[in-house]
Amino acid sequence: MKSHHSAALAIVAWYLMVPPINADNRVDAGAPLSDWRRSVSFDSAQECEASLKDAIKNPMTPSEYQAAAQATLKAKMHPLSESEMTRRMQESVCVSAADPRLKSKAK
Repeated sequence: MKSHHSAALAIVAWYLMVPPINADNRVDAGAPLSDWRRSVSFDSAQECEASLKDAIKNPMTPSEYQAAAQATLKAKMHPLSESEMTRRMQESVCVSAADPRLKSKAK
């Protein structure tokens, strides 16, 4: 029984982390990782990396971009330009849920 318990504890989620947007509505890839948004979670680093590579290789179509921009406007936020949306995905990273950089620093 203990071996099953140990195996369960070894499972660590992986997050596709997306950089935040600064006040100028541009990607802020230099922000601390604790400020980035957790986009999607995965069971392994390989799954996360494959998803990220696919998203970079197959960027949004113009109609997908328009739908995302409309949803952003509906949420009373400013949509990113297509180039910033593409850059945001290119700057995204896969990170283990156990990564200490995800924790906010005490202020």
